[in-house]
Amino acid sequence: MTRITCIMGLSSLLRRESDFLKGNFLILTASWMIMYFAQPIPATYASLYYISLGANAFLLSVIGFAGSMAIAVVQFPGGYLADKHGRRRLIVVMSYALALCTFFFIFAPNWQVIVLGMILQNLCLIYGPAIMAMLLDSLPPKSRGTGYNLQSVLTNLVLLPAPLIAQYLIVRFNFDTGMRVAYVIVLIAYLATATLRLRLKETLSPSGENGHLEILEAFREYPESVKQSLSVWSKVPRSAYYLFLSSTGINGLVVACQAYFVVYAISILKITEAQWAIVTAFMYLSIAIPILLAGLRMDVVGRKRFLILGYLLYIPAMLLFVIANYYLALLAFFFYGLGNMLQANSYQVLLGDLVPRRLRGTVTGCMQFFMYVVQAFLQLLVGFLYVYVSPQLPFLLLAAAAVPLCLLVVYRVSEPTVKED
Repeated sequence: MTRITCIMGLSSLLRRESDFLKGNFLILTASWMIMYFAQPIPATYASLYYISLGANAFLLSVIGFAGSMAIAVVQFPGGYLADKHGRRRLIVVMSYALALCTFFFIFAPNWQVIVLGMILQNLCLIYGPAIMAMLLDSLPPKSRGTGYNLQSVLTNLVLLPAPLIAQYLIVRFNFDTGMRVAYVIVLIAYLATATLRLRLKETLSPSGENGHLEILEAFREYPESVKQSLSVWSKVPRSAYYLFLSSTGINGLVVACQAYFVVYAISILKITEAQWAIVTAFMYLSIAIPILLAGLRMDVVGRKRFLILGYLLYIPAMLLFVIANYYLALLAFFFYGLGNMLQANSYQVLLGDLVPRRLRGTVTGCMQFFMYVVQAFLQLLVGFLYVYVSPQLPFLLLAAAAVPLCLLVVYRVSEPTVKED
């Protein structure tokens, strides 16, 4: 009976959601599939690559701090541009710039050049608020949960071969050359992504006198963009504010811990590089069907319960990981991957339900500014704890923090009775 229900649900999904599997939604999903196929290839062993270029375990947190602060400073102008001049042009121009910054990773002689490349690349992510606003603009409210989770499943499936390709490259070549080849693949994929995004259609008429993109204007008007962004909280439901607080905490800890997963697995747990590749690939594969089924239910029973479930799954994931062998790591990262995807998708869908179209760029920019600033300092904290206190402590901290942040969602976040278009 369960198998029949699943098959009927998937069939219903394809029939019911065919109305938005086109246009901007299809282009954005296809472009992310290209990016997500390539980007995790070097990301599988990125921390080890930085260490091979002269960094140490604590400097991994410094590298993360620099990258997070760079992306934080462009969120206010990014949201401002997205809502004043529209989404499309910002996305296209900065997608090309993002691709070109990959050269720093390909030719880096030391970890300092990696930091420079990461800072420049993250500055290009000024288009972040615009692309998330465009995605939400392109999904009808009644199907937003299903559509967002479908997009996540499709992009997640293309991640599957990445760890195995990474393992092949470092075996086929040496570690250093294999990683540089991996970044060449990323460069090609990012250029293809930027070219595909030329086909996007604008979803918001500019509110200014013209629709020309003025990056320098956005930075000249930085104080105004900050003022507008901070004042936006009086124009959205209170639940959006508490959603922002909970997501800022959990995402900051997750990102901070991610840099140390592979380092801890190989140096402490004695999991081999080949086994780590399999653990990562298994995570991508095993969560695909649960996430798709969650998307089917999310539009029926609501987003909040899936957000709560996502937070709670971090607890067994991290408790298992700190004591894992190879087989326990498989189970730990099934819980981790499923929890991460559920909370990230539920957060974005619920945000779309709560925030009007005209304010989405500004709200996203404001939220992401504080998220990345908090993330930056949490990366330094996690690096200090990992190196100087206990390597297990950052992962236990993530598990412990999931409880109060989950309670914040339970008691302070409410789903709207009428969803924003």
